[in-house]
Amino acid sequence: MKKGMRIGISFSISVMVVWSLIFINWEHIFGTNRPIANMKAIYQLEIKGKDIPKTSNVDNDILYIVPRGHLDTYIKMMSKEGYVLSEEDIQHNKLVFKEGQNTVSISYKRFARKYTIIESPFLEKV
Repeated sequence: MKKGMRIGISFSISVMVVWSLIFINWEHIFGTNRPIANMKAIYQLEIKGKDIPKTSNVDNDILYIVPRGHLDTYIKMMSKEGYVLSEEDIQHNKLVFKEGQNTVSISYKRFARKYTIIESPFLEKV
């Protein structure tokens, strides 16, 4: 009985120490990402079959997650909103869209080896 109790207490202390370190170093570990929101978006993409799930970062910027290299889904979504792709800069991971006289630059980056995360300049109201 004592051995089981020691193991239980040791496990509990270890869990508290790990969670404390994660809580203290939150920004260093995750940066501006919201890991739970990103996991929901990946779930929608992989399990529910959604084409382009939406997520956000800590600044409430809208982010979209697509399978790696499948930017065409985002380009189609932007064209439905009235934007036309005017430039695709692969070296700098940037898409440039035009709507009338307005020009919008969208950046994207690799995310979790298998996905691309697209950083939209539009803000989401919380």
